[in-house]
Amino acid sequence: MAVQVWIGEKPEHPNERRAIMALANGLDRLDGLHLILANFSVGGRTVDMVIIKHDAIFIVELKHCDGRVIGSVNGPWFVEGRNGESKRLNPGRKNPYNQVISYFHALTNFLNEHRREFLSEQKANNVDFRTCKRVVVISPTMQDGSEIELDWKVELKGLDELPSYLITERSSEIELTDEEMLSIPQMLHCTPWDEINTVIRGVIAEPEALPTAAEPASAETPGPVETPRRGVSTTGSWARISGILRTTTGRIAAGLALMVAVLFIALIMRPQQVIIPGTDQPLVQIAEVTGVPTGGASLAADAPDSSCSWDSYQLVGKRWDGASVGWISVATGASSAGLLPEVVVALEQVSTCSGKITLTWSAQNNSDQEISFPLRSDNIQISDSLGNEYQITDDASSPSDLRVAPGAKDRGVVVVDRPVSRSASSLLVRLKDLPFGEASFVVSLQQ
Repeated sequence: MAVQVWIGEKPEHPNERRAIMALANGLDRLDGLHLILANFSVGGRTVDMVIIKHDAIFIVELKHCDGRVIGSVNGPWFVEGRNGESKRLNPGRKNPYNQVISYFHALTNFLNEHRREFLSEQKANNVDFRTCKRVVVISPTMQDGSEIELDWKVELKGLDELPSYLITERSSEIELTDEEMLSIPQMLHCTPWDEINTVIRGVIAEPEALPTAAEPASAETPGPVETPRRGVSTTGSWARISGILRTTTGRIAAGLALMVAVLFIALIMRPQQVIIPGTDQPLVQIAEVTGVPTGGASLAADAPDSSCSWDSYQLVGKRWDGASVGWISVATGASSAGLLPEVVVALEQVSTCSGKITLTWSAQNNSDQEISFPLRSDNIQISDSLGNEYQITDDASSPSDLRVAPGAKDRGVVVVDRPVSRSASSLLVRLKDLPFGEASFVVSLQQ
C-alpha cells in the first residue's frame, strides 16, 4: 500500500481520527510510500502528527476550529464562532505556533542523534533533519476573515489545502528509501494502526490484487469473475496512471483532485459548534506556560451590567539572555524558579466606555537597571478583528513614558479617543519595541 498509519497511542478525539482517515485515504492514491505518524512521544513531547515521504518530513500541529481564527507568534489564539463569541484555543497550553516549534526541536534532535542507526555512514554525514517542515493545520478549513500572523519558521494550511502542499514541497538534504522511512516509526516505538490500514486497503484495492482477463479470480472467492470491457487493458491502464503520477504535472493534478476530495470529507466531519459561557460566568484565569509569552484568560466582564469594562489581566514576562543577545520569554509563576523574568508587563484593564478605549498597564522591574515603557503610538499598536486601526492619543496617555526603577512596579494608562467598532469581536494589542521587544495581547470583546 502507498500509505501506512503508525501511532504511539490511539487518538481520543473523534475529529482527529476522522482527519487522519481522510488524509490517509487521500495519500493512498499517490505514487510512492507515505507514512503518517500520530499521537506519539519524543523528547518528553506528545506530537500530534508527522508525515514522511521519500524527500520530505512534515511536523504537524492539527487544530479543529469551527470559526475564524485570530492569533500570532506570541500570545494566545482565539476562535470566533458564527455568533461572534470567542473561545481560547489551547487553554492552559502553548499556542499552536509554539507547540509545533517544540515538536520540531524534539523530533529533529532525536533523528539527528539516531541517524547512524538507520542510515548509511555516507548518508548520515550529509543529512540534516533540521530541514523538516513545520505546519499548523486548521481543520476542516481556514475560514475567511481569519487573522494569523506567523513568521518563516511555520507554514499555515487548512486541511483541504494539505494534500497539494504535501505533494509539491520537499525537505532539502532529506532523501529516504522505503526501508529508512519505516525505521523511523519503529525507533519512536510506534505501532501500525491496523484498523485504519485495513480500511484503506479495503477501500482502495492494490493494483496487483485486481483480477484481469489473464488472471481470473481464485475459485475460492465466491461470486462471478468480472471481465474487463472489450478494448480496455486493466494492466495497461494502471501502468499509464502510474506513469502519469511520476511526473510533476501529474502529481499536481492529482493533488488538486485530492484537495477537493479531502475538503468534501472535512466538511462532512466538521465538529459541532462549541457554546461559550455568557458574561455572567467569567472565564477562569489561565495558568502560565513556561517559556511562552502567555497572556492570561480572555478578558470577560466582572459583572453583567459592566458591558464596556473588563478587569482581568494578561502577562508577558521576559529576561535578557546574554548567549543569544536578546530577550527570551519565561513564565512568571513559581514553576520557573531559577529563571525568573526580569521584566513583567501586564495588561490589567480594558475599557471601551464613553466612546473611547482605555488600556491600563503595569510594569514590574526585577532587573538592576531602570526600564522604559513608552505608552505612545510609536510603541503600541491597536487593531480589531475587522482590521480597523486605533491610533493612541499620545497627549492623553499618562504618563507618556512609564519609567520603573529596579525592584519597583508602576502603572500607566493609554487612551484612544475614538469608540471601538460594535462589530469587532476582539482587539489585538502589540508592543513594538520597549520594554523588551515585540509582544502581543489579544482581548476578547464579549458583550
